[in-house]
Amino acid sequence: MTDINNGTKTGRGTRGGHGPRTWIVGAAAAAVLAGAVGGGALWWNERSRPSQATAADCALAQKIIDGAQDLPAEKTDVAKWLKDSQELRRENMEDGYLGAQISKYESWAADHATHTGRGPSAPELRKTADTANAHCEDAGRTLDLPPIGS
Repeated sequence: MTDINNGTKTGRGTRGGHGPRTWIVGAAAAAVLAGAVGGGALWWNERSRPSQATAADCALAQKIIDGAQDLPAEKTDVAKWLKDSQELRRENMEDGYLGAQISKYESWAADHATHTGRGPSAPELRKTADTANAHCEDAGRTLDLPPIGS
């Protein structure tokens, strides 16, 4: 390559412009880019993931679900169970998103026991169970939401 200022040959360009320094800079840039992409993917995954309930929240959720299995037929008794269950959940469950799923189950169970509403369809129950269990992944708990009235 010829230097345009004085017409002499320079040492640059003898290897096509790809000296060791160019490769090192390119490799460093690729590593930084890969780290940024990986970090961004991790951040997006954590951001998009459901809130994670504590093991105590998940145990309380299962306790409420289990209590909903043998509700009395008397409307006043069911109303008392529902009120007590809701208070227990609101006062002790930290994860409100898990609580929302359990609240649905409480309502379905109370409606079924008093014959005032329909229970969930199989797909509705499966979706509620899947959503509730997604909140209990880190706690290592799997909630069992049996069909209402089974």
